Amino acid sequence: MSQKDLADRTGLTEKHISQIINGKASITPATAIKLERVVGVKAVFWMNLERNYRITLARLEAESVQAQEQEIAKAFSCYSELVELGVVAKVAVKDYAKKAENLMRYFRVDSLTFLPNVQTMAYSGVVFRNMAKDVNHESLAAWLRYGEIEAEKISVGTFSASGVKSALKEAKKLTTQPVDFEKALQVLFAQHGVAIVYAPYFKNTKINGATRWVGDKAVVQLNTKGTYGDIFWFTLFHEIGHLVLHGKKGKFLNFTSSSDRDEKQEQEADAFALEQLIPTEAYEKLLRRPQITVAEAQGFCNVLDIDFGILAGRLAYEGKLSWPAASKFRRKITI
Repeated sequence: MSQKDLADRTGLTEKHISQIINGKASITPATAIKLERVVGVKAVFWMNLERNYRITLARLEAESVQAQEQEIAKAFSCYSELVELGVVAKVAVKDYAKKAENLMRYFRVDSLTFLPNVQTMAYSGVVFRNMAKDVNHESLAAWLRYGEIEAEKISVGTFSASGVKSALKEAKKLTTQPVDFEKALQVLFAQHGVAIVYAPYFKNTKINGATRWVGDKAVVQLNTKGTYGDIFWFTLFHEIGHLVLHGKKGKFLNFTSSSDRDEKQEQEADAFALEQLIPTEAYEKLLRRPQITVAEAQGFCNVLDIDFGILAGRLAYEGKLSWPAASKFRRKITI
């Protein structure tokens, strides 16, 4: 029976018959009944052929996609770090199929190929302005996703830039506590719409902190890998500066190895952090002294309600004190 003859007998067009034969059109239940009447083969037979064909196509496509997913999963060298944090399940080292599946759940995507659409690994321009060339984008994306997960656990009030700025006065007092300050810091800023998130360092991310908006919630994510107090607190105040100065649309990453500080918004956030921690007028007055004793420096920090290490770190960074000398007063924080 020719295609034309079949078309004449079923009422279907020749074009549609051709599309069915070439697998471009499906055999519907209505078509299956037509074929049963014309050819004499039960409709269920035609429907089974259609079902098996479509399943085979889907399986072939899934196998192709799965191979692609596994290749992407191989790039996530941070998988073991995610296992340690308890956010993905432990699997065999080379079980990339399972790793891909777990990573899709972790990132809440149906395919790892969608990550560039939803994660910071795809951001360009202003966000990556200070990124070192050897930063691992997959690890960075995983680190940022961890921050989102932690931020979901923190209830915050309505964002208020003025409220956030006023909270910095209390935050300064917390700088003198090398331990047990983290919860108080979260509570302090949550009142004003900011979720402070602590995230352990992921290898090859070289990041100190990040600021972004998740819905209406401002998220400040801070690296907690045995960092010195002066770096930690400057990073916090720098990120808060972005929120206060640059509004809801900004997304900022602060890298440890950055040497390019030419971006206007980065300079503004730096200046904000410096001024909030150690006001320029007081700092310049201190520097005008012919000689600064340890006792005088400590008294200066006591008046400002800041840790001595913050002053020591700034003096060393600006070349006014050697790093070995500053290290006597800089201390690592524990979170």
